[in-house]
Amino acid sequence: MTATAARVGAATRYAPPSAAAPANRLPALDGVRALAVLGVIASHSGIFGLGWLGVDVFFGLSGYLITGILLDGRRATDSPRAFFVPFYMRRALRILPLAWVVALVMASVRGSWSGLGWYVGYAVNWLPTSPPPRDLGHYWSLAVEEQFYLLWPAVVFFARPRTLLRVSIGLLVVDAGCRLGLTLWHPAFATHQFMGLATFARADSLVVGALLAQRERTGGGWGVESRWALPTAIVAGLAVVAIRWLEIRGFAPAVTYNLKWPIIALGVGAGLLFVLVRPPRFLQWGWLTWIGQVSYGVYVIHACFGQWLHAHFSSYAVVFVLQLALTLPVAALSWYWFESPILQQKKRWPMPSRRTRQQHSEWLPHTEVQQ
Repeated sequence: MTATAARVGAATRYAPPSAAAPANRLPALDGVRALAVLGVIASHSGIFGLGWLGVDVFFGLSGYLITGILLDGRRATDSPRAFFVPFYMRRALRILPLAWVVALVMASVRGSWSGLGWYVGYAVNWLPTSPPPRDLGHYWSLAVEEQFYLLWPAVVFFARPRTLLRVSIGLLVVDAGCRLGLTLWHPAFATHQFMGLATFARADSLVVGALLAQRERTGGGWGVESRWALPTAIVAGLAVVAIRWLEIRGFAPAVTYNLKWPIIALGVGAGLLFVLVRPPRFLQWGWLTWIGQVSYGVYVIHACFGQWLHAHFSSYAVVFVLQLALTLPVAALSWYWFESPILQQKKRWPMPSRRTRQQHSEWLPHTEVQQ
């Protein structure tokens, strides 16, 4: 077998996550990523109406992981250059290449260039409607995350721990205030899409994830909150289902809209805490963690096939299966041949960190730290 053939074969099967996992990578979180992206595809294909919650799970993960990286980096250096330059370079290497390539491909295929700048500039979530090409409509969530990556590092670097906690809580209050104000004011630009995709609408889960990272680093391990994590996640999930049921029936839209986002964020935060403290075994299955490893590519690429599939198949289940069958191999090829070589450049910009393996094990007493 030639080297090229071997590499193609590797791109079509899963690899054990421990084989290439960086230190402190938690396999269960890859399992969470996998469930989140599968939920999003299920929602876009039409078979699961609440699958869009997978995006909020991604937001919670990003808030937790990115804030943790930033807090550990801040403890290790007082130099703005040593802190900001590696962080932004590493984020750019991870996020931009694939997203920009897919955006250019879809713009070329559709012959639609007028709205491309909104997508590659990560500002599309502030528009009242999606510009062409609409195959990139899911880039709104990338925009929310990029805006978080752009602004949050400065807050973490310059704020003292107690101030950071106050800022985090303040952001939740500001987000809730923006949502409530717009539902009462009803300005013309506040379309259904704007109210659902603007950063103030969806940032709660990011902030709750950031609060988890802050709490994790206060020392002494998790307290009583860890015992209530699973019940809280279950109750929040049932509440979201009930709110969605009321939304479908048109009951008090202003009330359901303003209630659902903080409840979703609470459920996401509680669920993540449960996974961190007592990771379920099924989230560490090899095939699931592999999907989690390539989940960014799966998310960015999957919508490229959606419009064509819906035009040719009326069955939502068939669309879901075919979308997975088309997306996973392309995402695998992207991961092994395109993304991974680019990510190797991260070693040129190491992020400072004072978080040790021993500390990590103390913070997550029921979690095995991968080496």
